Amino acid sequence: MSTSKKRNKSNILCVLCVILIFIVLLLFILYFCVFNDNDEKRLSKIGYSNDEIHTLMEKLSDSQINELYNYDYLPFLESLIGLENYKQENMLSYIEYVNKIDSNSDLEIVIYLVNSNINYPYSAKLVDLVRSKYFILSRLDRYMKYDSDDINTIITNVNSNLDYKFYSNINPTDTSKETLLIVNKYYYLDKNYSYGNLVTIDKKYDNKTGSKLSSVAYEAFKKLVDDASKKGYYIRNNSAYRSYDYQNSLYSNYKILNGLAWADKWSARPGHSEHQTGLALDVGVKGKLSLDSFEGSNEFIWMRDNAHLYGFILRYPKGKEYITGYGYEPWHYRYVGVDVATYIYENNITFEEYYAYFVENKM
Repeated sequence: MSTSKKRNKSNILCVLCVILIFIVLLLFILYFCVFNDNDEKRLSKIGYSNDEIHTLMEKLSDSQINELYNYDYLPFLESLIGLENYKQENMLSYIEYVNKIDSNSDLEIVIYLVNSNINYPYSAKLVDLVRSKYFILSRLDRYMKYDSDDINTIITNVNSNLDYKFYSNINPTDTSKETLLIVNKYYYLDKNYSYGNLVTIDKKYDNKTGSKLSSVAYEAFKKLVDDASKKGYYIRNNSAYRSYDYQNSLYSNYKILNGLAWADKWSARPGHSEHQTGLALDVGVKGKLSLDSFEGSNEFIWMRDNAHLYGFILRYPKGKEYITGYGYEPWHYRYVGVDVATYIYENNITFEEYYAYFVENKM
């Protein structure tokens, strides 16, 4: 074959290769531009803005992006995935939940409900409960069943176990909570229990001889009395630790003399008395054993306003009788520690309310 013919054949092959490459490139371009829109274009066609698309591409997996093509434009989606408790694996559940209710719903509440596997239908009551300051998830069923239209009443009463009658559904108290253990008409102590070391109260701090108190409460009470006396207030103990047997005798006598209803209002049944813990005491003015006269004293005012600074709370306050189950006792104080006492004092709640949310709920 001549050199000229070889050259022509080579040129033809080169041209054919160029044409083939051009065709392949053209097909490639056509495939991606016509037959296979990329995610950005597809999301744009649904209605998402460039900023939304950027956020979605950054936060969602490829499979989740593909799932979005099954929905119309979701105006809440960008806000949803930016929330603190958002869980990527729950994205579809969030979307389905919002689509069942209202796209203007509280997305933080939706996230909480889905994350917590709450199956109650979305409602104003459910939302208000979840938003409540002292909401406890484990008590949701009890909240929903409680017969009241007032959310604060529901939360307070259920947290205080008032959806049960007094002295029903009782349980042994958790003594591992130490100075924060609770004793009331739903929680009881074993017959021989008292907290820590019981020490005899010095006569300088006592209107009675031989009274005992847990050492941690006693040290705090001594400081309280000493500081009060510097300001001219003379506070003393009138009744501190009581054994189970002593309380049994006391309660039985009250019941015989005044009847069951009176006894249950003003005295604890054995095992249910805070005095058995060694952390509670009834206080009075120096030299006066009468409890009834304490409220009218200057010592009462000082004690009411300052006891929390030493770790004591007014355990049975006025207006909270329906929660505590006892009549108002301006003389009865309980040691819980300074931080807890201060919180209870500043927020005007009972120990029942504090215990349910901050102690029992954290178990």
